[in-house]
Amino acid sequence: MSKAKNKPKPKQTVATEQKPIPTKKGLSFDWKIFLVLGIFAFILYGNTLNHDYALDDAIVITNNQFTQKGIDGIPDIFKYDTFVGFWLTSYKDRTAEQIQEEKKLVAGGRYRPLSLATFALEIEYFGKNIKDANGQIVYKGNPFVSHLINILLYLLTTIILFLVLKRLFPIDDNKKWYLSLPFIVSILFLAHPIHTEAVANIKGRDEIMTLMGSLSALLFMLKYLDTKKMYFFILSSLSLFLGLLSKENAITFLAIIPITVHYFTKHSLIKNWKAFSLLISVASIFLIIRGRILGFGGHEEVAQEIMNNPFLLASGAEKMATIFFTLWIYIKLLIFPHPLTYDYYPHQIEIINWTNPGAFLPLLLYLAIGGYALYGLIKKKDVFSFSIWMYLIPLSVVSNIFFPVGTFMNERFVFISSIGFCLILGYLIYKYIPKLIKNVQSSEYVMLLILVVIIGLYSFKTINRNKAWENDLTLFTTDVQVSSNSAKSNCSAGGKIIEEAQKPENKNNKAVHDEMCLKAISYLERAVEIYPEYVDALNLLGNAYYEYNFDVAKSLHYYSKVLKLKKFHSVSYANARIVMMNTVGLMSTGATQNTAEDVIRGSLEIIAVQPEFGEAYHLIGTMYGKYLNDLDSAWYYFEKANSCNFDKNASFYKDLGVVCGMTGRFADALKYFLKAIELDPNDPQTFYNAGVTYQQLGDNKNAAAYIAKSNEMTNKQ
Repeated sequence: MSKAKNKPKPKQTVATEQKPIPTKKGLSFDWKIFLVLGIFAFILYGNTLNHDYALDDAIVITNNQFTQKGIDGIPDIFKYDTFVGFWLTSYKDRTAEQIQEEKKLVAGGRYRPLSLATFALEIEYFGKNIKDANGQIVYKGNPFVSHLINILLYLLTTIILFLVLKRLFPIDDNKKWYLSLPFIVSILFLAHPIHTEAVANIKGRDEIMTLMGSLSALLFMLKYLDTKKMYFFILSSLSLFLGLLSKENAITFLAIIPITVHYFTKHSLIKNWKAFSLLISVASIFLIIRGRILGFGGHEEVAQEIMNNPFLLASGAEKMATIFFTLWIYIKLLIFPHPLTYDYYPHQIEIINWTNPGAFLPLLLYLAIGGYALYGLIKKKDVFSFSIWMYLIPLSVVSNIFFPVGTFMNERFVFISSIGFCLILGYLIYKYIPKLIKNVQSSEYVMLLILVVIIGLYSFKTINRNKAWENDLTLFTTDVQVSSNSAKSNCSAGGKIIEEAQKPENKNNKAVHDEMCLKAISYLERAVEIYPEYVDALNLLGNAYYEYNFDVAKSLHYYSKVLKLKKFHSVSYANARIVMMNTVGLMSTGATQNTAEDVIRGSLEIIAVQPEFGEAYHLIGTMYGKYLNDLDSAWYYFEKANSCNFDKNASFYKDLGVVCGMTGRFADALKYFLKAIELDPNDPQTFYNAGVTYQQLGDNKNAAAYIAKSNEMTNKQ
């Protein structure tokens, strides 16, 4: 007997700690739980149903040519990089193949066709025409349907999570279902505010579908191992493949699934190698398809632009230090999800080094939890170590440690990893409150109270955070208050406010219009202050100053900065041309406060970086001739303009003829007037100028004919 008493107890594992699988009576809990989760999902995200498209929805829906074709666009969605359909809208002179070769926003490209295919189906069956102020169709879409589907998919994902957890932690029939660990973890996951980016932003569907497919693969694999029924085996592989087609992050479940089996079942991984090898084969097929479409990697150039490569100017040590700082922020936001923002671009996150506690303390923390997870995998197999694996493995592929993801961090990047956090938090409530409070009824009250408080705070934050995702204007102007040090956030806010200022209802109210312009300029100048070579912000500043009191000089100044950085920046080049073409008219009506000297100064800045910019020479010549009465300088710049290769219209030749006539070059003047008439035969002033020039050349017959034609045209007008 003494030997029996002293016999050491077997080591406990997560699997042996669990209660027996519940009887049929316990299964009725499922529908109650599904109903509660369903109602709660719409309480949390129902206020997104009337929201518009926002942020990256333009890339995958509103400005994506493939998606906008509906069903007809689905073959191309599966054929090209996820961003190609978007770039086709901007680069109409390129083919999809050329764009795929030229345009890679992020290293390695992106292949996530399944969520885009769902958007194409929505366009096909639920889309409606969206028209601009001129009645032109801008895009087709139905954001209500898209938001509704996101909520339903998020709910379904949470239900699948509950079913997985129920298999791992069976519900005790003798305990209240709403205090069971699967329900606690599931409702914490459903309510967590860090998920708002994935759910409230329609584009975030790729995150939801990836997790839904991955969890389904895990659930079906567990069912296959328990029952040995082949259809579960097939469903597991198919689910993982669909998850991979939604987003590449699903590949992390190649590690999570066997780890889960190891922790929570008695099934041997070695004996079931065929099941896991099929998952590996499915993942390999996906990688081959992805590789054939995007390339197999190894030769991509690292983006030489800080907005797509935030570590561009950092040393290797600084990069790793900053990465661990962002990894700390993830933990902080999971514990205390405030403030939230869509934007962690430079320099919202500052580059730091290893002397900063924000770098080495997170490193020590991650080494500690990583070591504990490894210990648990080999020895203890407890819930905490498993939860750490659930957190670390999905995070690894978006951490920037192994390959660049194009930004410092994003809240949606921990969508999958948050399961690990919710499991730890839920387990602390479920397991340790009863240990601290021995009375069963009292412990249940305390558990419920703690859960209600946490869920209540989460829910308030989630519902409130959803409001920011109403549309681009609301999102950008809200989050710039949080991401005040981000060049991108300031640029986005400024650019969107300028768009709003240009709307008729604001443009017709000068006080409101000017206030919006000044606000936009302040954001854009802040963006340039943070990142002086930010081309998008510089171009928008040119637009903003032109919109605000038609400040031609400052507008051309900022366009010149863009053209200095990117010589062939087509947008700034076109904007500068438009400003120059309108300047004379603006000065004639007094719409701009710029002087001729101001305009000349701005035009010279353009010429300094674009010596062949013919319109700039033309404008300078006009300023000298019309406003400064300096005919020699006018003639010099008109000659320079004439030597440039640009679209010379009737107005240009008319101005050139006037300068030639005023400086006594009558033969040249006549040549240019006749060229202007050829291009625009409906201008009586040019006919009159030609007639006067004929007089100066002694050709009275033609002089009379052209002057008569001018008078005839004037009388008809």
